[in-house]
Amino acid sequence: MNDHPFTFAELQPEAGSNRQPYIRFLIFIHKRADISQVKFHQWWRSVHADLAVAVAGFGGHCMRYVQLHTSTEYKDELIKYGMEPLQFDGMGEMHVKSIEDWVKFQGSPAFSEKLVNDGANFMDGPVKVMAGYDHLIYGSKIETSRGKDSILPADRRLNDARKTSKL
Repeated sequence: MNDHPFTFAELQPEAGSNRQPYIRFLIFIHKRADISQVKFHQWWRSVHADLAVAVAGFGGHCMRYVQLHTSTEYKDELIKYGMEPLQFDGMGEMHVKSIEDWVKFQGSPAFSEKLVNDGANFMDGPVKVMAGYDHLIYGSKIETSRGKDSILPADRRLNDARKTSKL
């Protein structure tokens, strides 16, 4: 690393980290085999989303909730370009204060009654999870998650890098 001529000084090891002040909690899900893609995505983005945000305490534990919806077409296109897509139909993303705090919330009766029971309407099998922190390299902060900006699109150094790009 000592020999690398950094274009962006803020990415040098001694510059520290742009770790964002939340834990990103990812929940990977499969659709039920007996329902259509349309019904799966519609139920998840409307009924389940409404139930989730309405659960008592949701806003105190979750700073952001995003759903990533995929399809057979997207998976096929990735394969066409030589990539190997994960075999999930969607991923829920939550920004939370801590994993422990989120686990406590998931164990609440309100969460179990509303969300766990509703999952059977559109999801199949156990969910898979992943948690970690964001180290923001390029882009703006997420206001609701109290993050910090990183290298932004208007940064002049990007234009210089584009001029020398071989793409």
